[in-house]
Amino acid sequence: MDSRKADDQFYGFSFMEAMEQVVFNGHTGNHSVQVIDKNGLRILKFGTEEQQTCLDLAEPWVLQLTYTQWMAMASLLHPDPTRFLIAGLGGGAIPHFLLHFFPHARIDVVEKEQLVIDVAHDCFDLPRHGRLRIFCQDVLTFLSVHPTSSYDVIFLDIFDPGAMAPALFEPRLYHALLARLDSRGVLAVNLWSGHKKMYQQALQTITAASRGQLLKVQEHQHTNIILLVFPDSIPFAAIKQALKRSKEYQQRYNLDAPRFLKRLRRTNPLPILRSLLG
Repeated sequence: MDSRKADDQFYGFSFMEAMEQVVFNGHTGNHSVQVIDKNGLRILKFGTEEQQTCLDLAEPWVLQLTYTQWMAMASLLHPDPTRFLIAGLGGGAIPHFLLHFFPHARIDVVEKEQLVIDVAHDCFDLPRHGRLRIFCQDVLTFLSVHPTSSYDVIFLDIFDPGAMAPALFEPRLYHALLARLDSRGVLAVNLWSGHKKMYQQALQTITAASRGQLLKVQEHQHTNIILLVFPDSIPFAAIKQALKRSKEYQQRYNLDAPRFLKRLRRTNPLPILRSLLG
């Protein structure tokens, strides 16, 4: 979920609304699902103004929202990621990115709402691909039913309308996810800091589960905070390699790696990280 909201007003009506075209309206039984077109982009919302997904259908592999770009950077901290797990599908921005840039990867997606899966395929052109498996389950059920699967990178991005999903406060979720990671793996978690008490609760839960082996990055003026969580220890060597190749990553993956690394240094008061990233 991206926390940006439209606030431009002109003579009593929203300019954003004047430019929107509704593509789909539906309801999962738990929340509404709306797809709109705005200024050449397709946007998914779950009953609030927050954008769950934003995609250019002409280039769906280009990540439009900053928080998805920050999450995708996790894939560049593993030397050879070929096994991905995504918890929370939305419109499928991260799967689009991975299918395009990691042609040999196997991608598992867990999404509890069948309507969201259908919308990702029908409205956001998410392909039915042999390398992409989608499971209509909640993430804790998936982990209990598929106990032997292991991954190089896991993305956790699960939200209810306007709030973090209850599972984000469950210690057993993080223990289970970290147990599924390769020793060099990365868990990328999207949290929302708009509710300070709930954010701190989720952060404390993740910190305890990972024994403090995590880094965070926050974009200015937005409340999305991405945590990079590691099953063993913070991979400073991999971060150093990402710094050396940041310009290459920027060109190859359409990710602003230099900006991400600068934000990573500023957000985490670790002397070794500050020294490493200058």
